[in-house]
Amino acid sequence: MNSLEEIIKCWKQFDWEKKLGNVLGKKVNLVEESIECLKNTREKTSIWKMVLSDGKEFNPIVLKIYKLPLKENHRLEINMYQKAYNIYHEFMPQLYWLEPLVNGNETWMFTECLKPLRGQIKLAPHHLERIIPTVAKFHSITFDKKFLQHADLFDNSLPHFDSEEKVKERTKAIKKAKENLDLAMKDPNLRELVAPRYKIIKKILKKGPVFFPEITESGQCLIHGDLHVHNICCENANDAEENWKVSLIDWESAKRYPCWYDLVVLVELLIDFRSDWQKREEEIRSQCVQLYCQEMLKYGITFSEDPLKLLKKAYLQRTLEKKLSSHLQKVLDGGNSTLLKRYLEKIEVWGKELDLY
Repeated sequence: MNSLEEIIKCWKQFDWEKKLGNVLGKKVNLVEESIECLKNTREKTSIWKMVLSDGKEFNPIVLKIYKLPLKENHRLEINMYQKAYNIYHEFMPQLYWLEPLVNGNETWMFTECLKPLRGQIKLAPHHLERIIPTVAKFHSITFDKKFLQHADLFDNSLPHFDSEEKVKERTKAIKKAKENLDLAMKDPNLRELVAPRYKIIKKILKKGPVFFPEITESGQCLIHGDLHVHNICCENANDAEENWKVSLIDWESAKRYPCWYDLVVLVELLIDFRSDWQKREEEIRSQCVQLYCQEMLKYGITFSEDPLKLLKKAYLQRTLEKKLSSHLQKVLDGGNSTLLKRYLEKIEVWGKELDLY
């Protein structure tokens, strides 16, 4: 676990003031009292916010520390900054400096500090209209065959939907979901919730691990993979400004997947979490899908199947292949899940609508 003292010591040892000053094109000093720890875990990563000053202006930066040996998702994120930044620069923070082998077993990465969307506004459904155009533009760069033009930018750490590893993961998770459903029927905290849908879901799970081949056939691309509001930044988020300058942070979950997976997290999971949105969920969902398709059309991309169904299919695929099992396990272990009830309801309703049973 990194400490403030260690951060300052290494800062001086590696002369990052000079290195970052060269990158920024001006002499800067670290404002030590401004150093703020955003995240600190012993096994994974440590994230810090720092401020550099040239005496007139203040430049906030982010320091992300990765522990060695690098996990695949950490290697993936570093690769995104080192290689893929050239084509994704408008969607990502700028990489200022990358220093390997700090303290013998750490990689330190300094990037631009972008302004988080969260805290600027209370997110309302119409705000998604300011975000979706950026998501569509990001997806369009590597959509379907275009990915081959940029394949050399990604190493083996980039997950692929159809890879042998992902098929094994899905198969294992679906088996676990079946086991957890059986356990849920014996659990007094879960039986009442699960019992009405138990037979339906068991029947559906037999059709896996890929429940809807059409979501992959409709087009894959590089997706962010964790497109919730915490990972969205904007320099001008307000209701008076229509053209938001949107960027994305935390690229550890990037993958080559069906584009609809990002829309599931951005739109559908927001609806699941926001009870105040659920009264208008059909309207919100339809408007977001329609806008996404309009934006994709600007880049010559169309969908042969009803896009609203593709979103619902991606949601069910994601839920059945992973989330159902993990959220059942969470409750079986004595925890709480705010999403489990929504997952079960949507599996039942959308499963019937989409001919899963």
